[in-house]
This record gives sequence, C-alpha cells and structure tokens, in this order.
Amino acid sequence: MPFSTESSPSNRRAYTVLSLLLAAVAGEVNATGFVALGMHTSHMSGNMAVLGESLAQGERSLAVLAAQLLVSFVLGAVCAAALLDASRHRSRGRHVAALLVEVLLLAGIGMALGASPGSRAPVLLWGLSFVMGLQNALVTRVSGAVVRTTHVTGVLTDIGIQVVRMFAWVRDGARGQGFSGVVRQLRALPSAIEFERTRLHLGLALSFLVGCTGGPFLYMRHGPAALGLPCAVLLLLIGLDLSPAAQRHPGSASRA
Repeated sequence: MPFSTESSPSNRRAYTVLSLLLAAVAGEVNATGFVALGMHTSHMSGNMAVLGESLAQGERSLAVLAAQLLVSFVLGAVCAAALLDASRHRSRGRHVAALLVEVLLLAGIGMALGASPGSRAPVLLWGLSFVMGLQNALVTRVSGAVVRTTHVTGVLTDIGIQVVRMFAWVRDGARGQGFSGVVRQLRALPSAIEFERTRLHLGLALSFLVGCTGGPFLYMRHGPAALGLPCAVLLLLIGLDLSPAAQRHPGSASRA
C-alpha cells in the first residue's frame, strides 16, 4: 500500500504528488463544470440527493439527468479499473491509459463548449461525470483506498480521525516519561506516519480548494480554454509515469 510504513518514503512522496495534482484537477473540473453547465459532476452524494428530491417532486427531467450522472460516474470507475487491470504487468506507464482517456475527454468537452458557447447539453455533463468517476477509481486503486480526490467529505473525516491518532501516538509514546516525554514525542511527530497522513489529507483539501477557485476564475476570463490547464497537468503526470523513475518501485505499483 503506497501510504503505509511498508512503502519507502520516496514512493509515498511520488504518490502524494500524484494525489495532490489530481485533487486540484478534480476541484477545477467540478467547479468549472458547475459554472459552465450548472451542475456538479464529482459529488455523487449531491446528485443522489437531487435524484431523490426530483422523484419526490415529480421533476422527471431533472431526475433523469441526475440518474445519468450517477451511471456515468460508475462507468468511469469501471473504465479506470479495467484499464489498470489490463496494464498491471507493465514495468511503467501503468496509469497512462486511464490518464489519457481523461485528457481526451476533457479536451473534447472544452472544444465542444468553445464551438457552442452557452451550451448545456447533457452529454457534456455525462462526460465530466465519467471523467470524475475514472479519476476517483484510479486514485483509489493506486493508493490502496486511502485517498479520494473528487470529493472532500471523506478527506475531512480522515483529518478528524488522524488528529485523534496523532494525539494517541504522542500519549502512548510519552506514557510514564512525564513532560519531557511529551516534548520528545511532539518533536518526533513530523516524521511519524500519523502526521504524514494528516499532512496528505490537509494537502488534498487545499488542492481541491485551489482547483475550485482557479477553475471558475480562469473560465470566466478565458472560457472553455480553462480546461487546458487540467489537461496539461494530466499530460505532465503521463510523462512522469512513463519516465524511467517510475520503474524504481515495481512492487508497490503493481498493486494498482
């Protein structure tokens, strides 16, 4: 598992960078999609609630759209899992196929928005939801179900859990050693895996927020061309995944 004491520090750093960049991409895609198309495409809890509310109120068209987004998200997750499974024996580039599908879809949606300004065609929302499902499944598989990048609810929950774990780590390590033991444990905390996971989840929340802020900001000034930024980030990740350095940790990567 990439984010455990069994993995090397360099391996954990590599997966941390991957996760933070993808969280920023998800924040930008989700917020930009809302500004451009009027619905969030990464928050399936919200779309499930919209489905239920629409069914209760008899709003058939909105219920159908919410259901379509849910199905698209699941199909994206299926696609990512299938692509990762097909590439599991490669020494490097295991994530390239899934990332490339995401790039092509985002680029296609950006071009469609540019060709038809103001369009709110459902197919564009389906595409963004598919992309978010694909990305979430990709990071879930890569991280061993430790990281999610397309929503913040689980991240904030993990931060709360990790705060208690850090407290317990300090308490247990300092037991019977008085104040000096507490000070020693606090000094050692930044290098502990408990703190590393907290730092990761804080970083994910911040990265998502940066994406949510930057995406609409760029879209309101540059239109659909704003989707070029997440595409550029994904292409960077593809390049890193194809680099010789990606071969250095075959054991952990093969679990993806």
